[in-house]
Parts: sequence; structure tokens; C-alpha cells
Amino acid sequence: MSENHRILVVDDLPDWRATLKGLLEDEGYKVQAAKSAPQALEFLKSDRFDLAVLDIRLDETDEDNTEGLDLAAEIKKHWPGVKIVIITGYGTPEIMREALEPDAEGDKLAANYVPKTETEDLVSIVRATLAQ
Repeated sequence: MSENHRILVVDDLPDWRATLKGLLEDEGYKVQAAKSAPQALEFLKSDRFDLAVLDIRLDETDEDNTEGLDLAAEIKKHWPGVKIVIITGYGTPEIMREALEPDAEGDKLAANYVPKTETEDLVSIVRATLAQ
């Protein structure tokens, strides 16, 4: 089943991109990795994805950066069928609320969340999210 699912991983750090991509490819998923929101948008325009794993902070030099949430909103707007899993090492309650709580229309930016300290849960969370 996993071989039919295409996943986009977006993280600005090369080691994290490689780790996340490898974990998912080991499970048989087809994975494309992007280093930035603009690159991710280019991939989304040219290919079909079932799910996107997005780091919240796509610029490690800016502690207040939440570009991953902006990217999630852009994906939801233009590719509403793509499910989103947020991954971060910097999840604050405010950021998690923004990502996971339904808005007035009942829509959420992300279907799920994985702390970077718990990447061993990534595969099971991706599997569960795809099954929703």
C-alpha cells in the first residue's frame, strides 16, 4: 500500500531532510525532499503528492520563523487533497494551536504533528494520517 503514496518532505536542514526521507523510503513510500518553501511549491506544481511533512521553522537563523505554517496554508489553498504532518523541534502551544485546531469552517492546517525528538513515531503517524 505505501508504494502508491507520494510524500513531500520539507526541511531546511540537510541532515533532517535525509533522515526523514530515508525513514519514509524504508517503508516503501515515494519521497521527494525540498529544502525551502519555494522549492516545495515547485515540486507541488509539477507532481502529485498525498502527504507533506513540513518543518515549521524553515530558516534556522530566525527563531520566530514559522514559514512551514505559511507553506501549509498555501498547500491547503491550492492542493486541498494533500494531507499535512507538521514536524518541529520548536513547537510552542500557540504554534500547535494554529496548526492543529480547526478554524471557523472546521478546517485544520495540519492533520498531525511529530516532535523532532520523537521521529521514531513518524512512520506510524504518516500511516495513520494517510488512512484518514
